[in-house]
Amino acid sequence: MSAWAELAWRLVFGAAALVVAFNYRDVAWRVHNFMANTVGVSRILTPAIVRATFGFLAVALLVEVAMGLARS
Repeated sequence: MSAWAELAWRLVFGAAALVVAFNYRDVAWRVHNFMANTVGVSRILTPAIVRATFGFLAVALLVEVAMGLARS
């Protein structure tokens, strides 16, 4: 994958993770409801856990993109 395509992919995924983290249009609730009825998924999986996880992923991805841009 070219460098620009990889950068675009990480930015899009980071933006999507931020949408879940900020719970835009109840996305975290939708992820929770989808996974809550799946066999083997713990009841600890709450919308708050979903939001925190996706927030962490978004920050990690966007920091990685920023550090990559600063290096080049």
